This record gives sequence, structure tokens and C-alpha cells, in this order.
Amino acid sequence: MPDVSRQVVVMRGIAVCCAWLLCASANAANDDFATVDGEHISAQEYRMAVQAGIKKRFYHGKIPEDKLREFRQEVGQQLVDRILLVKEAGRRQLRADARVVDAQVKDYQSRLNKGAKHASPDAMIAGLRHYFEEEDKLQQLERAVKTVAAPDETAISAYYRQHPELFTTPERVRASIILLKVDPAAGAPAWSAAHDEAQKILVRINKGANFAELARIHSGDESAVNGGDMGFLHAGMLAEPAQQALAKLQPAQVSDPVMLLQGVALLRLEERSPPKLNEFKTVATRAADLWRRERAQTAWREFIEGLRKRADIHVNSALYRDS
Repeated sequence: MPDVSRQVVVMRGIAVCCAWLLCASANAANDDFATVDGEHISAQEYRMAVQAGIKKRFYHGKIPEDKLREFRQEVGQQLVDRILLVKEAGRRQLRADARVVDAQVKDYQSRLNKGAKHASPDAMIAGLRHYFEEEDKLQQLERAVKTVAAPDETAISAYYRQHPELFTTPERVRASIILLKVDPAAGAPAWSAAHDEAQKILVRINKGANFAELARIHSGDESAVNGGDMGFLHAGMLAEPAQQALAKLQPAQVSDPVMLLQGVALLRLEERSPPKLNEFKTVATRAADLWRRERAQTAWREFIEGLRKRADIHVNSALYRDS
């Protein structure tokens, strides 16, 4: 199942076996979040899953309302899908690996023993065991659905031709730098002084001074010992201001002073290596792996969509706005 579902639906496995986790009214018909082939997901269970997921994904601050609604729908769908998958595992008569489940329960028991005491530890452990048994069967089911036959060379070659961007070495640039370091917390005068010094060095370079020699003398970057040569770099390896400055240069040209987090820099473009599509024979193994991964994901997605279409599902969508 998707990563979020593994984090949030643990509450359902516990709640099903541990009635003490739910309010007395949780089973009332008008307090359902959804019914799936007659099986109920209470509003309480849904809210618990949403709150658990929010703490996991949105720990950094306030959540935009549109993102929150989208997330609530995502959690709701995952709870529904879990019931469908558990039922399918039952139809296939899958059995949980007792050794795996025992080890997981033992691990959680040790954590519970070290933490706060629970009012009903036996019920908690029973709920966890039930959840881990379900999870093991669901993993078996997912592996079975995602198992696809190995592709032949014709299929791999076709995939390679259809997705050239996956097998292309992106543009790289070889660049050198003179970095005049400035403490990020320093005031404007320090930054202004570094900028003025960089401008003076640039004037010297434009008059014929050797960039590499000046880098060895003035640069605070670790590349100074190599005359400022940073080697080949691809997109994302440099800060955006440096990336933009290099994009404007031709080989052997030097940029104007560039403000970076570490200080003020002069950048020299040494050479530019254009994007290159790698030959099929050098990427055939990777193409086969990507082909299998894509087919497995497609098989899994279509499998779940099929379960949804065949099921009788009713969702109280009002809870997407208020949970």
C-alpha cells in the first residue's frame, strides 16, 4: 500500500480489536464514515487516522485548506482500500507468517513497557497482533499482484525508445570558483566589502590575470588548491544564483560577482557538456528494471481499481470538510 496508508491505518487494526479506543456511540449508523461491502468504518476511526497522518506529513506548520481536504480524501480512500484488500486476502486464503508477526508484536511490547502505561495493555497487544497479521497478508497480496514476467529484449528496446529522457545524461558544466567567504550573520558592511573585493579581482582577470592563481590566493572554497576548479557539475549541485550565472556564460568567460549563502563568488565556465542519450546496450539492465517497476505499479493500480468497482461502497463525504 502507499506509504501514507502504512502510517495512518494502523489505528484501524487496533481499533477493530480494542473497543476501548472508540467512543460508545462509534458504531451508531449515523456515525459512520463509510461502509464497504457491509463493513463499517466509524467516523471516530477516520478522524483518528486523519490526525495521525497530519502529525506525520504536516508537522511543520499550518495546513492550507485545499491541501487538508485533499489529504482527508486520501486517508479516507486508503481506509476503504484496506478493507477491500483484507477481504481479497481472505478470499485467497492467505495466512500470516506467525514468526514475523510474533517478532513485530514482541518489539512493540518492549516499546510499550518502556513508555507510558496503558489502561488495557492486553487489548492493545491484541489489536497490534491483528494489525500485523493483516499487514503481513497484505504484503503477500501486493507482492503477488506486482509480480510480472521478465520482459524480452523487444519490450525493453521499445521502452528505451519511448522514454529517452530516462536514459539521457543531463547537461553538465565544468566550472571554477573564487569564493570570498562571508559569515551569513554578518551585517551589510561585510557583504558590501566582499562584493567590492570581488569586483576588483574581476577587473584584474579581465586585464589578463590568471583566474586559477587568484583562486589559490583569495578563494575560501575547498577547490582553491585546484585553482578553483570544481570539476563537472550537473543541475542541482550548485545554488540557484550560481546556476543562473553559469547559464549565461560561454567557455572561458567569468561572471560578475554572485551573492551566495557562503559569500560572494566569481564563477568561470570551463566547458559545457551537452545532454547525451546513452546507448541502449549500456542501459539495457536499467531499462528492464524500470519496465518491470512501471508494469508492477500499473498492475497494482488496476487491481485496486477493480476491487473498488466490484464493491458496494458508501462514504460520508461531509467528513472531508469537517474531521
